[in-house]
Amino acid sequence: MLQITRTQCRKLSSLVKLLVTPAKALVDDKVDITVERLAPRQPVTLHAQLVEGTARFQSYAHYRADDMGRVIVAKQPSLGGLYTGVEQMGLFWSMQPSPGQKPGLRLRKKDVSTPFLVDFSVHEGHLDVMGEENLPLLATTTVERWYLGEGVKRIPVREGRVRGMLFLPPGDASFAGVIDMFGSTGGLAEYRAALLASRGFAVLALAFFAYDDLPEDMADIDLDYFEEAADWLLSLPNVQSHGVGIVATSKGGEIALSMAAHMDKVAAVVFINGYSAVTQAPLPYKGTVFPCAPWILEELVVTKEGYIDVRNVLDTTKEPGIKACVQVEKTQCPIMFVAGEDDLSIKSVFHANQAIARMKAHGKTNYTLLQYPKTGHLIEPPYTPHCGLFYHSFFNTCMTAGGEPKSHAAAQEDSWHKILDFFRTHADKNSPQSRL
Repeated sequence: MLQITRTQCRKLSSLVKLLVTPAKALVDDKVDITVERLAPRQPVTLHAQLVEGTARFQSYAHYRADDMGRVIVAKQPSLGGLYTGVEQMGLFWSMQPSPGQKPGLRLRKKDVSTPFLVDFSVHEGHLDVMGEENLPLLATTTVERWYLGEGVKRIPVREGRVRGMLFLPPGDASFAGVIDMFGSTGGLAEYRAALLASRGFAVLALAFFAYDDLPEDMADIDLDYFEEAADWLLSLPNVQSHGVGIVATSKGGEIALSMAAHMDKVAAVVFINGYSAVTQAPLPYKGTVFPCAPWILEELVVTKEGYIDVRNVLDTTKEPGIKACVQVEKTQCPIMFVAGEDDLSIKSVFHANQAIARMKAHGKTNYTLLQYPKTGHLIEPPYTPHCGLFYHSFFNTCMTAGGEPKSHAAAQEDSWHKILDFFRTHADKNSPQSRL
């Protein structure tokens, strides 16, 4: 095996070239990572780091240069580190919180008007670089990873009761409208909406509690609010008026199903790891109140680390849970259920199949199920680092989310491209693949 002295390493460091291309791209774009001018068969560690607010994330992998002194990440296997095998985007999806930070950190872009700045470096030998600082470098470079594409407009929304952020692609075309919602942590998350708009949709990132002057508690929401949001989005001159698409995660999923069941203005729904029933509080709509499945607090599990597992706190197989199930048999639009088999927050596969069984019992065929093994609750856009434990503001502690990093990453990449195709097919009448 070739031995490289520190003196030779210092000489090599002036020659080694690290290329990450493109250096500026959307977060769902792949990049090519190449190291050149190494010694033949030289062992190196590739290291990636980013800082978002006070949170620090990093990853690393071990490679060996080929006989030409090159490492081509898309073609050569990682031999160790946070992942192994040929993984072109492994240095992104394998990122973990740097040591010494509080548990439950989740990488979410809060200010989409700025990119993630990812610093890459190459180090001699096979090292464990987590938590290490001021290690000798062979080469470095920095890349920009954006949710907000060139020319996409970001417009604050305060229309009637509706609160959120509108993202419009560049140009004068009419775009398919999509509403983007998350779950029971409340507030407003913009990053997925910004990325969807960067891929050609007019997207309303919709808040529904704990934001601006909205109710502080999700127990005070009503379905009429979401209809008002859909009506407003469809009224915009550059938004197609036939109906909205909805992408929703967790608590947002049951709201999306409820909208599809009771409103003819919904064109397509992507339901990610949610409940098949109204949960936590009854849901009023046009003078009717849909009942909720109550939480069975005795089924809440606290792990030995003090984290909570809420998978079993709802029972929709018997009353009053059955009455709380969303009347999905009334839906007319296509619904794509996305479910992680290792979701430790919600029994996502069970709830997706419960909704599908109800649809089948009424002769409905307007559903698709994407079911992913070793995949947890937080299915995000591609190459987002896996998060198996996250802080939940409602409980003021960390909640288990599940998933195994490599499989979870594969699910995120696969589901994202299918979500884009689903909306192009079922929500965008101007798309070449449209079925409208």
